[in-house]
Amino acid sequence: MRSSAFLALALCLINTSLGKADVFFLQFGKVDGAKRQVEVIADPATGSTDPTRLADIGNLQAWSKTDPRKPAVPLPLRFRANHLLGEVPLGSEAPNLPVSVAVVHRHRDGDGRLHSLYVKSMRGNPDALNQFLPIPELGMEIMPLFNENGSITLHLLRNGKPLPDVDISIRDPEGKAQGTQTEFALKTNPEGMAEWTPTHDGTFQVFARMESDTSEEAILTLVYPLEDSGTRVLLHKIAVAAKQNLMGPLVLFFFLGLISKLIKSDIKFPAEGYQLIVVYLLLAIGYEGGHDLRGESSLVHCIVPFATGFITNTLVCMLAVFVLLKFLRLDSPNACALGALYGSDSAGLFAVSMALVNSFQLPKDGYMAAMLAVMEIPGVLVGIMLFRALTRKSSKAELLADLEIAEKESGIDLDSPRSGEQVSVIRRALMPNPRTVKAHGQKTGNQSGHSDSMVAILFNELKSPGIYLLLGGILVGFLTVPSEYERTRPFFDLPFRGVMCLFLFENGMKAGEQLTSLGKGFWRLAIFGALFPLTMGIFGIFIAKIIGMEMGSAILFAALVSAPSNIAAPAAMRMVIPEANPSIYFTTGLGISFPFLVVFGVPIFYLVTQWIY
Repeated sequence: MRSSAFLALALCLINTSLGKADVFFLQFGKVDGAKRQVEVIADPATGSTDPTRLADIGNLQAWSKTDPRKPAVPLPLRFRANHLLGEVPLGSEAPNLPVSVAVVHRHRDGDGRLHSLYVKSMRGNPDALNQFLPIPELGMEIMPLFNENGSITLHLLRNGKPLPDVDISIRDPEGKAQGTQTEFALKTNPEGMAEWTPTHDGTFQVFARMESDTSEEAILTLVYPLEDSGTRVLLHKIAVAAKQNLMGPLVLFFFLGLISKLIKSDIKFPAEGYQLIVVYLLLAIGYEGGHDLRGESSLVHCIVPFATGFITNTLVCMLAVFVLLKFLRLDSPNACALGALYGSDSAGLFAVSMALVNSFQLPKDGYMAAMLAVMEIPGVLVGIMLFRALTRKSSKAELLADLEIAEKESGIDLDSPRSGEQVSVIRRALMPNPRTVKAHGQKTGNQSGHSDSMVAILFNELKSPGIYLLLGGILVGFLTVPSEYERTRPFFDLPFRGVMCLFLFENGMKAGEQLTSLGKGFWRLAIFGALFPLTMGIFGIFIAKIIGMEMGSAILFAALVSAPSNIAAPAAMRMVIPEANPSIYFTTGLGISFPFLVVFGVPIFYLVTQWIY
């Protein structure tokens, strides 16, 4: 289900007569009008997507409760695809009304032994949730009490009576990424209570089990923050997102490299090492994206996002060139070269944004890595086309000026030239000290790239290292069978974040080298480099919402729209527009926009998605 926050609320193993454990998730979905959606989803990893097997999982009862003063009411569930769906009425207080949902699953094994599973999930304001009473329909239940200091008192009950000296297991799926234990155990005291303090936001699963003539298991799953709306929750999410980026190793390594050049350290990053890092990152992003793309039910629905991304970055490039020409008064070569960078995208910022999306477990579409390749191309093509158009316009103005000079100095009325060569011949014949005038369309040594056709430019762009590696990785990931993908995944997954640290360290060094090269024009470009990409990224989020992208995809799309290219586009501009000053587009893109977007842009994009999704 596409929800405002894809929150897995309960993961449990059911010992069934089928001879293997079936897994299902109980999760809250988005608030739709005055109803909150609830789903029971079979885990595809267990092969439980077959409706005949889901019939056993579907043999369960569910209750919901939104008012602590009233008893729980039955929650009807209906099949849809490979999961069960229910809707909890919220009334006029949606979406802030607290909700408690419980599911009971009972079955007997081959020996006739009864197994009972009691799954419960809660969502809402902690003070309101503290008012909830036990649900009688649950024979065994974990009641949480949320304390002001952030701790939780877990009260284990069986038929309304405390269960002392029972082990409670707490699982933290994000523990490894957060540097905490993924699973640990507590024991209830004589009053059936145990105290626990969540260390970070995320999904926590609490298990308690009793074995006798029958088997009973109670499961409570909580997702922090407990509320999904309100000013306090929004500020908390912003703070977490900012901390995730500011105090994460990616940003810190970037500034470590930047400072090394500002203090004139002699640290040098080997060129061969950097090339190897870029090859690895592009192949890893493409390989993972190709595998995700393989999981898409139909590639046809990817056409609209791809076309939207291509058109969006085309418009971004054109707008950037216009602003740079009209307001910053840059000349045509520098405006077109810098605009081309903003019309492309950055694999570095995409990886930073992906880390944030994954850390918050935000839903994302499988085609986003392919979008990285698609949205790299428009900036280069449009930047070159605009430069050609502006160059032709400038050349025509120069030719008319040459004709006017020739008329004045010769006293002869001349017809308007059909080509610059005519003017050059007349001026060489009539002027005492004629200047060397280039014929319109004439090739010169440093402008041979101007005569290339757009087809040739597109072909060169597609075979450039950045695009080739990315597209190649996507193709390999798409074609690789799942069993072989799982064997190679550790190589492309586990080292990725560490290699990204090295990549950003080198980028920080390069940015530090360029920061002092702009002189008096630095502040104008600094304002542009901060505000323009941020505005474009926010604009991209609204576009992502309109075309139906997931929340995590909207953040990634904003990163692709906003970030200037730091690999493919700068290399293309150095070859095709040699008149442009590399210090201008390298410093603005890599020294100003990239660190600004890493530190402030990505958290702001996360904030905007919280508002509009």
